[in-house]
Amino acid sequence: MVVKSATKKKLMDMLVPEEYAHLLADDRKWDDVKILTALEISATCKIDSETAGKIHGLIVSAAQGAGKDTSGDGSGSTTVVRRRSRRKRVKVEQILDDYDVEGKMLGFQNKYIRDNNPVYAALKKADESTGGPVFLTERVLCDLTEAALVRGKEKLTKKQADSIIDESRIAFMKARIDPYEAAGITTAQSIGEPGTQMTMRTFHYAGVATVNVTQGLPRIIEVVDARKEPNTPTMTIRMVEDKKFDEAEVRKLAASIEVTMTRHIADIETDVAQRRLVLVLRRSALKQKNMTGIEIAEKLSTAIRLYVEPDAEKRPKTLTIIPGRKKEEDKDVIPSYTELLQLEDKIRDLRLKGIPGIVRANVQIEESTGEYYLSTIGSNLARVSDIEIIDRSRTYTNNITEIFEYLGIEAARQAIVNELSLTLDGAGLEVDVRHLLMVADVMTSEGAVRAIGRHGVSGSKHSILARAAFEVTVNHLLQAGIIGEKDRLTGVAENIIVGQPVALGTGSVELYYIPDED
Repeated sequence: MVVKSATKKKLMDMLVPEEYAHLLADDRKWDDVKILTALEISATCKIDSETAGKIHGLIVSAAQGAGKDTSGDGSGSTTVVRRRSRRKRVKVEQILDDYDVEGKMLGFQNKYIRDNNPVYAALKKADESTGGPVFLTERVLCDLTEAALVRGKEKLTKKQADSIIDESRIAFMKARIDPYEAAGITTAQSIGEPGTQMTMRTFHYAGVATVNVTQGLPRIIEVVDARKEPNTPTMTIRMVEDKKFDEAEVRKLAASIEVTMTRHIADIETDVAQRRLVLVLRRSALKQKNMTGIEIAEKLSTAIRLYVEPDAEKRPKTLTIIPGRKKEEDKDVIPSYTELLQLEDKIRDLRLKGIPGIVRANVQIEESTGEYYLSTIGSNLARVSDIEIIDRSRTYTNNITEIFEYLGIEAARQAIVNELSLTLDGAGLEVDVRHLLMVADVMTSEGAVRAIGRHGVSGSKHSILARAAFEVTVNHLLQAGIIGEKDRLTGVAENIIVGQPVALGTGSVELYYIPDED
């Protein structure tokens, strides 16, 4: 634990209790503390939501009042720090399409009713004619049609169609959950048991042996822990209709979004005797990245604000940089050895091209359709979505936090379901999607992606004993004792701990037998 003493002192000056100030200042500067939400404060300090709200109010008040009068003498004078202005990236406004309910439903049907498919027609007629307690949805009818076609059934008799519909209704009714069913426990068992059979697996991109994607149990843990960034963030970038079969265009896009640093396209030589840096450009790398020597010289000059001297005007092979030389005329500058080394370190990792976070972009092809697309190592959904030639509706990242920040909580919920389902399917394990939906609902029910753990769902339970039964028992009990928190014993875990019947099922009612007096 590295507690920032200045941050802790500032919090204590705002009348935040010392124990909470100590926890909030753990490896955080004031700028990090003032943007914390009440929920994050509650999780960090292990306190109830009411106390966390009061502390959040103190922090917000102090943050809003900062800079109004910082002189300390009441004069109202302030210290102004002028920063170098940066060029702002132009934000691309994307127009969202209206949600078309009818079009969505027709999307399920079109591939079957476009040619008046007899299997779909027979099933639809059987569903409407037999009636019953429930009518099957279009999605179910289309799935049944697809299953019949896979089995080689091009037509169905009335008896066969009625039989399929009847069996489907029976299965549909069995799958419905009863009121007051312990759905959470069933979900935990249904995911936990197959999870014990998962192994530490990795997935390799075709033709790229050095690229590994986390799969199996480690990926499941990443998802339910709501990690801000997965160990191996990846993206699948699809192109618009008129570009998806153009290999040259896809390769050009790959070169433009892949991060290119100075060390990727040049060998950096340090000339200690003459106190200068010499960049020897690699022609093959320049061609691959679709860059020129003059372009690199301009980008370096803009980034480090120094004069970059090329050895030729049109096709330079080397670039020379002297620390402190800002103009071509400044030839008498003699930098120190320390300045030379500092400049070398800065230039080596300087980003010249590409989108931050996209380490590598590999061109892939779907053999069935011939479509080209990009698989990336690294992710930056917001910046990639600004590119005009990509199909945003089919571009996907496995970074759930990025999806939440860019597309919202509903998209993040669906991403959690997708990632859990893909990981389990990859391991050959079958889990009902409704269990995955429940996990996603619990993680996103409060408008943000929360971890299932002591820093998220389990750590924010109202019951003290339920929190203590999960992890860090002593801390929860001690904290509850300090603030005088009460446990109403309304859940399962807390009643089991104190040894009394759980208020569920038969334990939710009291039955008395009063015999007749005569």
